Amino acid sequence: MAASSVAVVAMMLLVTGEVLGRNFLNVSILVADEFAAYLLVAMTFVGLAPTLRDGGFIRLDTFLVRTRGAGRRALDLGIILVAAAYTAILDWYLWALALKSFELGTTSIQVSRTPLWIPQVVMAAGGLFLLFELLARLALVVTGQESEPQSAGNPEL
Repeated sequence: MAASSVAVVAMMLLVTGEVLGRNFLNVSILVADEFAAYLLVAMTFVGLAPTLRDGGFIRLDTFLVRTRGAGRRALDLGIILVAAAYTAILDWYLWALALKSFELGTTSIQVSRTPLWIPQVVMAAGGLFLLFELLARLALVVTGQESEPQSAGNPEL
């Protein structure tokens, strides 16, 4: 979560510098929009696992709040397995994309010519962290422990 927060602050400083530079000094950083987009991607993907851990994802608890015991555990297990499978497949393709970009030397079309494997590796790493968090949650459900954090939302909302 700290890395995600750093990305937000860096993005804010970059955009603020660009706006102030253009309006008062008639100069541009030239890469502010590109790097702000990379920081947005970093903030999003690196923040996925801690957001899941803290119960910050939007959930539809229609069935989950009405089940108890073995039914609840089976539903939890199914949801986590589907989420982990989807995340694993997505992450596989993200790593493949980063590797292919590295092999081909693909760069951005902006003036910075940023190697695209760099932001792609950040995306893939964030996906891997999310997969680890899902697997940890799966282990909790399999061992019969509570998989949801105490702050995981209010079912009345």
